Amino acid sequence: MKHISVEEFKKVIEGAKQDSTVDFINVCTTPEYDEKHIPGVRSVPLDTLEQHLNEFQTKKTIYIHCRSGMRSSRAIELLLELGVSAELINVEGGILAWEHAGFETKAGG
Repeated sequence: MKHISVEEFKKVIEGAKQDSTVDFINVCTTPEYDEKHIPGVRSVPLDTLEQHLNEFQTKKTIYIHCRSGMRSSRAIELLLELGVSAELINVEGGILAWEHAGFETKAGG
């Protein structure tokens, strides 16, 4: 499983936000996402990943994060089992590491 630091992830978001072949997903629950999330990252809760498989088929790279890194690791394992061929990258430390680095979060959906 490939990992990326939040510092590297911030650079990727800024550089690839217009690239339709790259996706940024937060696999936290909807209430957790609404409480705070990384701008530019969309909500796809872990328990709904299978419902989004069609969206992932057109992606070359998918960056996945959660609160601390546990659920994002599980999400990557699940997506691999479901046959997603995109490169799946886990954001180390999730939103906790993002905040610890002093980066901006956003509230609301």
